[in-house]
Amino acid sequence: MTPATARSVFNDFVQWLLGRKVEVADLFLNSLRVCVEGQFGEDTGLFLWFDPVWHLGCPKGILVGSRQAQVEERDAHAALNVLVKELEGREIERVSVDALTSDIDIRFSGDYWVRTFVSDPAAEMNWYIRDRENNVVVTGAASGLRLCDSRPADENAPEGPPPNTQE
Repeated sequence: MTPATARSVFNDFVQWLLGRKVEVADLFLNSLRVCVEGQFGEDTGLFLWFDPVWHLGCPKGILVGSRQAQVEERDAHAALNVLVKELEGREIERVSVDALTSDIDIRFSGDYWVRTFVSDPAAEMNWYIRDRENNVVVTGAASGLRLCDSRPADENAPEGPPPNTQE
């Protein structure tokens, strides 16, 4: 059996995501968290994490971005989270990764999208997708895709860079 590569696992994740709906979308500080076929803290579905630099857009333009989400005032942050929740119930139509930067671009029904963009070429991670049942993670950064072997099961806790990354 050939060992899995980050690219092959990512491709499997993409095939699984296509046509599925976002159950939960939420801000954690200035990070964007998205659950597909599961809630926070459950061991089902895929969990998507975007940080540090991302934006969410729709046909009207950019709704919210990670820098804007750094606001410290609670009511302002809650208002931004309302915009993020517009992803809930939307179907994932396309997922792509830029070959040079590994930035991810996810397209949703209603012409919504989430994109990351490199702000630090030395950063270890800009986004990740985690299979919560099998605890397998693919991360993306300017240096490429990486495969990780584990992640904490509780998305209610702050999730930082996954441990044990490998090419």
